[in-house]
Amino acid sequence: MQYLKREIKDRILASAVDEFKEHGFANASIRNIANNAEISLGNIYRYFANKEALYFAVINPFMESVKQSIERDFIFKDKSMKDASEVLVKFLIQYCDQILIIRKGNSVHYETFINYIIEVVSAKIREMIEGEFPEIDEKIKNPDFYLAIADGFINSLFKVLHKDDAIEIQEQNIRELITFYFGHMKDRFYHFDLA
Repeated sequence: MQYLKREIKDRILASAVDEFKEHGFANASIRNIANNAEISLGNIYRYFANKEALYFAVINPFMESVKQSIERDFIFKDKSMKDASEVLVKFLIQYCDQILIIRKGNSVHYETFINYIIEVVSAKIREMIEGEFPEIDEKIKNPDFYLAIADGFINSLFKVLHKDDAIEIQEQNIRELITFYFGHMKDRFYHFDLA
């Protein structure tokens, strides 16, 4: 009997993932989730108090797994910009669904999550530039420079991630943005006297 209860809860969660990914939190329908999970509407409320509780049951593990992956996999030390960008491409493709659900969801949780990612990416960008282009890093005086670059980069990435695009298209879109933001770094700082 316990197995059936776990199976029903898993079906609800799987259906909720699809519904939140497609419609976001505000427009998601508990009725659609129940229909797609092939259970009664009332049965959902035996497992989750309301739509918000169901949403948190979906996104909390997502946010935790994304954070763990960032801390584990975002090791760019001694990597070239190209190798570091490939780590980022793989990460974004792996967590595309989770990022889309969080992005379309409750704005408070989205903002907190995005600010966390921006801070991590900002530190990684600084680490890469310090390692590969110390002459550029030494000349940057704006204390918010790396945060501004990370913010623009992350928000641009989220705009090109689409659930319906093939993985190859998503990878291409991500690589184009990485190239735009980080390609030919020395040429981008032409106003500095870089020997």
